[in-house]
Amino acid sequence: MSDERVANLQRAMRLILDAVEDLPAECRDLAGNALLNITAEAVVQDVGCVEAGRIFARLGDLLARGLQPPAREAITLSVFDA
Repeated sequence: MSDERVANLQRAMRLILDAVEDLPAECRDLAGNALLNITAEAVVQDVGCVEAGRIFARLGDLLARGLQPPAREAITLSVFDA
């Protein structure tokens, strides 16, 4: 991932996080699920179903190990590959 793409991703993440924090309290709990749905669709459109499945499987493995991606920092899931 290029430095410019990482910087843009981090900026987008900060803007989204700020927007979620500004949601009415009754909607905030639903934001994660809504973002996950949007994200899944965007990743599939970007890389296709097979690669998206691999990405989400790595994310699932990461979470199963008790690790969580930071909300304000872009990461590459491959850094968690064992």
